[in-house]
Amino acid sequence: MDDHKSSHPLVGIRVLDLTRLLPGGVCTMMLGDLGAEVIKIEDPNGGDYVRWMGPQIDKQSVYFRMNNRSKRSVILDLKTENGQIALKKLVETADVLIEGFRPGVMARLGCDYETLKAISPTLVYCALSGWGADGPYAMSGNHDLNYVAIAGLTGAMETPQVMGGQVADIGGAYIGVAGILAALFRRERTGEGAFVDTSLAESALPFALYNWVEALTEGTPAGKGTLSGGQACYHVYTTQDGRSVALGALEPKFWANFCNALNRTDLIEDYLVPERQSELIRTVGEIFMQKNANEWNSLLADKDCCFTLVKTPDEIADDPHFKARNMLGTFEDGTPFMRSPIRLSNSDPLIENVVPDYGEDTEAILKQAGIGDTNTDLDD
Repeated sequence: MDDHKSSHPLVGIRVLDLTRLLPGGVCTMMLGDLGAEVIKIEDPNGGDYVRWMGPQIDKQSVYFRMNNRSKRSVILDLKTENGQIALKKLVETADVLIEGFRPGVMARLGCDYETLKAISPTLVYCALSGWGADGPYAMSGNHDLNYVAIAGLTGAMETPQVMGGQVADIGGAYIGVAGILAALFRRERTGEGAFVDTSLAESALPFALYNWVEALTEGTPAGKGTLSGGQACYHVYTTQDGRSVALGALEPKFWANFCNALNRTDLIEDYLVPERQSELIRTVGEIFMQKNANEWNSLLADKDCCFTLVKTPDEIADDPHFKARNMLGTFEDGTPFMRSPIRLSNSDPLIENVVPDYGEDTEAILKQAGIGDTNTDLDD
């Protein structure tokens, strides 16, 4: 094993990835960045839908290429007995299985946690679903928009609208990683596997924590919360050239630094008094309209007042901080990449532009597991 890979904490951990679309793909990509071997199990009817979405490079979706680097692809038909037998054989060699079906699907396929646990008691089985394993919504099909709406994030805005990112989907990916790592850590001490029940909707809830507490304890209405636009010191403003800027000067020292930079010391006192917020928001808004965004950035960026430009998606790759930390990039063929934000000393992920073709590793992996030379044998 080369020295670079040996420093990764999950080297030697094998993950069977039965998920499709964004949350599972990101979850297993992060596990792979930590050193795990990820085997993507895809059905014979096209596999992961993301493979065929949107713009393509080398006949693969750019979205797929971003979230499935360094994985291997095996085609199994889990609706057949032979496909189920093959998966169970692979489970004997695996540490983690992650699936993204609605509750009950894996049971109908004869591959639910209890069945697989009997085969491999040390297996960590992660079910990554919209609503979790039970509850009145468990069987409902929804998307990120619905999860953040019901979690109170959309309703926290003065004007509810579609959010600018997939909060529940990516949050669910991180919760999945956290749950899997916790289960693996416990397994080291007890020798027992675990069922990790991960809900995308529940993953969105912690993002609404502050707004929920304010609403519960103070009756704060939508759009008026401390962290949802109701405070002049924590607000998005429009500049003279029509761009937006973000001011997060919550604490007294940051607000004082901001006001001093504007030569408006008269605004410092009582800046958090609820009755002053409408007036302050209007006043600060008028001030920001006096210069363009770049002029404000030149004036405030180094004043330690929690000021930043609001960047559009096409601008973030040029941000000097993200560049310095190698967070974003593009390979020579045009495939963009985003490295995992999880950083461990002596364990930088090896970001390689190696993405599996649909089913390219089927024969090799099944043969290694002793279950046939070709997938055709399994699908008959």
